[in-house]
Amino acid sequence: MHRPLFLNGFMGVGKSTVGRQVAQAASRPFIDMDERLESRFGMTIAEYFARHGETAFRAAERAELESLLASAPRSTEPPVIAVGGGAMLARALRLRALDTAVVVTLETEAEEIARRAVAQGGRPLLDTPDALGRTRELLELRANSYAEAHARVSTGGRPPETIAREVLEIWKRDPIAVAAGQYSYSVEVGRGIGAARAPALVGRASSVMVVTDANVAPLHASTLKQSLLAAGNVHAEFVLTPGEQHKNIESIRAIWQKLQDTGADRRSVCVGLGGGVVTDMTGFTASSWLRGVRWVGLPTTLLAMVDASTGGKTGVDFGPAKNAIGAFWQPSGVICDIALEATEPARNYVSALAEVVKTALIGDPEMLDLLERESDRVVAREPDLVEELVRRSVRVKARIVSQDERESGLRAVLNLGHTVGHALEAIGGYDRLTHGEAISLGLVAALRLGVRRGVTPSALEERIVRLLVTLGLPTDLSREPVLEAAELLAHDKKKAGKKLRFIFALDAGRVETSDLDLTELHDSVRKLAS
Repeated sequence: MHRPLFLNGFMGVGKSTVGRQVAQAASRPFIDMDERLESRFGMTIAEYFARHGETAFRAAERAELESLLASAPRSTEPPVIAVGGGAMLARALRLRALDTAVVVTLETEAEEIARRAVAQGGRPLLDTPDALGRTRELLELRANSYAEAHARVSTGGRPPETIAREVLEIWKRDPIAVAAGQYSYSVEVGRGIGAARAPALVGRASSVMVVTDANVAPLHASTLKQSLLAAGNVHAEFVLTPGEQHKNIESIRAIWQKLQDTGADRRSVCVGLGGGVVTDMTGFTASSWLRGVRWVGLPTTLLAMVDASTGGKTGVDFGPAKNAIGAFWQPSGVICDIALEATEPARNYVSALAEVVKTALIGDPEMLDLLERESDRVVAREPDLVEELVRRSVRVKARIVSQDERESGLRAVLNLGHTVGHALEAIGGYDRLTHGEAISLGLVAALRLGVRRGVTPSALEERIVRLLVTLGLPTDLSREPVLEAAELLAHDKKKAGKKLRFIFALDAGRVETSDLDLTELHDSVRKLAS
């Protein structure tokens, strides 16, 4: 447990009781935020409310949480913290907590909360003749803030020690949260966890459709299906033909047909077992079947783990237009089992490192240092290092997606290197270059264009190119059909009218978006061929 544990939730759900038990079991300090505030106030919270009002109390509560978040990274023994029911209502503060700590929301029925409030007293917000009505009103208002957590645990009718054991196991797994309101979920990263954790993420389902491909199915499908069967899940399987060239609406139609033939309903769940193509197609299938069913991601490649697994971008290609048809549809959960990645072909693994470099360049300069320092071990696929790269990459992407789920602004930075990269990938018919190789070349193009515009330091371009070469990735644009790729820029999904959103790197960990005139960008890309 490298991060603090925050127990969030409405008043009266048992945060203090459960928190103390978790802390005792883990031999960690326990902090009750309400007790700390009362100590600082020199009076009870109810008395402070009466004298100063809710606005003053919320300000003090936020300040206390800010203090706890500031001290968390320095703690050698991260504590268990029971936070006040309204402490994380401000979303910016909540996102900081999700990034800094493991947040578990405890939940119970409104009737039980109201009963406890009346019996115990001292609850200013529920000091009303209609405590139940007020409870329901506040729960509805706070629904999104409580949903944005690493996990949600029901406490109703369950012994505190049972709840504490469940919460402790969540804390040990150290999941990464993607905050998306009621559609929030976690990404779990580890080794040998895939089949074991899949049934819990699938949960109660009328049926399960495992979508995989002909490369992955013989290696991993049997173990997954046995695990689902042991948990009582009735499942079917659809095996795709591997390759980006098969990522199209015809393949989706075939999955729809299988869902219909097997009687899949709105309580069915799709599980994507495979690389980025399988992940994208499974998510899109789930988004469109009966107007949306749940899905779970179980990526088996480095590329899928660091990119396609997180963020809910799903879709298929439409001719030369990559991912032109799709939807934002968040999974119920994602399991990045590093053990599955060990069966990935060497070329695919190495090419996926381009996405890791891109992610580091966008939001994790320390990972960029790590890639340079440990390049030999990275290429050799040392499991501990691969796990760290996946975890760090997912964390960067989750942080960005949580702030901009549907790419209305900030999330666009994740497309660094993709404009020219996707065009080169399409020109090659999606089989001459792997996606990662295309992104490596796209990164070089973006950096070079940035240098020519005066926004990217030449030293940064040289540094990234050197790293890509060291990792075994292509960087020589003179060997690529850049002129032909320039003609495809008008098909890029980031286009708006005669403008196209382009991402430039300013420094390690600093990027910016610019809306470029398509004609200007077309001419600039063509010049890269010279």
